[in-house]
Amino acid sequence: MSADGLTAAPRAAAPLSEIALYGGLFASAVAAFCLAQAMGPGGGAASQAVAVLGDATCGWSWLLVRALFQPPRPPASAPVRWPLFLVLGLVAAGAFLRLAPEHAAFLPRMVGNLSGLVSSALLLLAAIEPLKGLGAGVPASERLFRIIFSAGYAVILAVAVVWVDGAPAGSWAALWSGWIKVACALVALAGMGLAIGRRARHPLAAVSRGRARPRTGAANEATSDLGDRILRLMTEDAAYARPNLKVADLAHRLGEAEYRVSQSITGPLGFRNFNHMANHFRIEEAKRRLADPALRRLPILTIAFDCGFASIGPFNRAFKAQTGVTPLAFRRAAS
Repeated sequence: MSADGLTAAPRAAAPLSEIALYGGLFASAVAAFCLAQAMGPGGGAASQAVAVLGDATCGWSWLLVRALFQPPRPPASAPVRWPLFLVLGLVAAGAFLRLAPEHAAFLPRMVGNLSGLVSSALLLLAAIEPLKGLGAGVPASERLFRIIFSAGYAVILAVAVVWVDGAPAGSWAALWSGWIKVACALVALAGMGLAIGRRARHPLAAVSRGRARPRTGAANEATSDLGDRILRLMTEDAAYARPNLKVADLAHRLGEAEYRVSQSITGPLGFRNFNHMANHFRIEEAKRRLADPALRRLPILTIAFDCGFASIGPFNRAFKAQTGVTPLAFRRAAS
């Protein structure tokens, strides 16, 4: 981790917890879609209920892609809920379209048109989302991962939407359209699984300084400079590895007043408090060690001690709060 361009810890709602949530919902929607195709229209109410669960597959895939590729937000920022509400609206629209009475035909037509428009937009956004993070500071491996993911997603869209949906009636593609879409859905599910595994091994870095709160005046410039010095002390000197590290210890090493160090931590750096910052760097180092094949046999307790934790309990709690998984689960995913 570099001190240049780091201002905040990952978002309070850990990225991996969002990935797990939306990954599970996407997998459930794909399973429902495939089951509805296998049951066919003759399945009655059960077939309709299963089909409703699989209607918003595109929405769940978009939420999952956002969780995989959007950069972490500052810890103090409010969670963004509208994307989830939008997808839940698609689910509700699908249920309405399947259950609406025939005498209200004009309303289902309007809802269907709007739902189709939103679904198409979400599919395109999911294909574009990984390409938003291809800035100059992105590592080559992450850049390649994003390009491959986006290209694969685009190919699936081309087959399932552009080719199949536009096939002439009576053609081979039209006759087998349902099963072709099932195959595309299963390929997409496998690809998402691979992407989730890679993200577990290579979590996104924290937000860049360009997203930090604006600086104006000499006082803010001085505070920002102190923030850079704090980051260098934490990254290059690994000050976080010292058990029971306190603000006073950093202030003494930096030759600054404690209140100024605290102001920099909760101001430009964007952490909730000193302990939040210290645990962030400790967990980042722990993730690096847990994912290192050469350290696979090193006990987790030893890693906790080496990263600055005094006991295993606080380490486990802090690790899960930041990543959404336990250290053991993280190591298993990384291996």
